[in-house]
Amino acid sequence: MKQVSEAVVPADRAAELIPYLKEQGCVDLSARITSADGVKLVPILPGKEDTIRSLGLSLTSGPAYSEESRPPLERIRERLEGTLGDRTSLLPDKWEIAGDVVTVKMDPSLFEYGELIGRTYAEVLSARSVLADVSGVSGEFREPDMTLLYGPAGESVKLENGIRYCFDVTKVMFASGNLAERKRMKCLDCTGETVVDMFCGIGYFTLPLAKYSGARRVFACEKNPNSYRFLLKNLALNGIDNVIPLLGDNRDIPGRAFADRILMGYVQTTSVFVPKALEMAKPGCIIHYHDTFPVGKEEKMVREIFDRDCGDYTIERIIEVKSFAPGVSHYVADIRV
Repeated sequence: MKQVSEAVVPADRAAELIPYLKEQGCVDLSARITSADGVKLVPILPGKEDTIRSLGLSLTSGPAYSEESRPPLERIRERLEGTLGDRTSLLPDKWEIAGDVVTVKMDPSLFEYGELIGRTYAEVLSARSVLADVSGVSGEFREPDMTLLYGPAGESVKLENGIRYCFDVTKVMFASGNLAERKRMKCLDCTGETVVDMFCGIGYFTLPLAKYSGARRVFACEKNPNSYRFLLKNLALNGIDNVIPLLGDNRDIPGRAFADRILMGYVQTTSVFVPKALEMAKPGCIIHYHDTFPVGKEEKMVREIFDRDCGDYTIERIIEVKSFAPGVSHYVADIRV
């Protein structure tokens, strides 16, 4: 491994001296600052040794560990420490990446530094734009509340399990916690089936199922015009031609007893739509029913919902998709009717 000269900076002077050395153009920013026995070892550019000695610092040499090998959050906090001080502990330690767009959930007290924080995350994470998720999603259309911190707004493309999802994070949600369920849709055997996705969004479940499962046709219904627009884009982007997109309320889908499989990828008010699902279901149809339930009560509550409208059904499995709130999880029940 390549060796570099390193300035030996006492740890108790690091907060003062390291920013100064960077300002003077002494630090090799492509290499990693390391720690050892109460000191920081700062990689120095060739020709800057006299500047280091003039500050009363000694020099040593060591391997040039790549700066990129350090955890991104560590690099972000170091870059912002001079401005934020102790408040670097409030910086988001998790983020969502969609193509070249990053979204974070940020402490309200940091918004006054929003542009600087956004630029720093963009540079470290190699992103085009950074947005702050202000209050999650809300309303019937599950619309996000986002603030642009840095970079241009616009669409991005997320590649996941062989599917390209094009969307704009300021207009539609993308739930990363549903990854396992999207992957499961790809792996289902739906050979020759007619499938109805009652809440298809931008094609979260429709796209992997339609492309890989062998389904004959998929009716994909979406009420939100923004999501529907991205659904059409995504069908073209992925070369999928066995999907019939429908814009409107799924309760207006015509026909009875024609579906071999029904996807109900919604939560909290999903039960309202069970009668319509049962109307479309053939005997033996499988319904993938999503909803939120208190942990440990999911089977009891699924039975209460289906007992109201369906006289004969079997719960084949119930899977926890992700945590939703303290003591509450998002589940999907596979129900054969």
